[in-house]
Amino acid sequence: MVELFPEINKKIYKLYISYPDNSQDYTTFQNRMSKTDEAFKWEIINNITESDVLIVLSGLYIKDQERILNDINKAKTENKPIVVIRPYGQEDIPQELENKANEVIGWNTACIVDAILLSITNDSTNLPY
Repeated sequence: MVELFPEINKKIYKLYISYPDNSQDYTTFQNRMSKTDEAFKWEIINNITESDVLIVLSGLYIKDQERILNDINKAKTENKPIVVIRPYGQEDIPQELENKANEVIGWNTACIVDAILLSITNDSTNLPY
């Protein structure tokens, strides 16, 4: 089998999602990320300390602001980058989230992967495409 991205580092990136897995946004995020397996290896973990990046689904911020802020504060303490995903079809997010994020992006899968990699590596030359 020919590898489409042979030069890519086969590192598995550990993502911590700031919201429980019973939300529609969480399911949508997982479905979109499942399409990236060829170029971007990842796993969702349940511990910010062991993660490479914190993903915040900002559409859920109003529903559980305290939990999301606690996760953000923990990520900041652990020097973990924070990627905030805007609600589908919206441009605005709470200013408090925008101020704390390393990257703020929409639901485009390629943009999500780029934002994760850029926030972790700070190097746009090593993106998989």
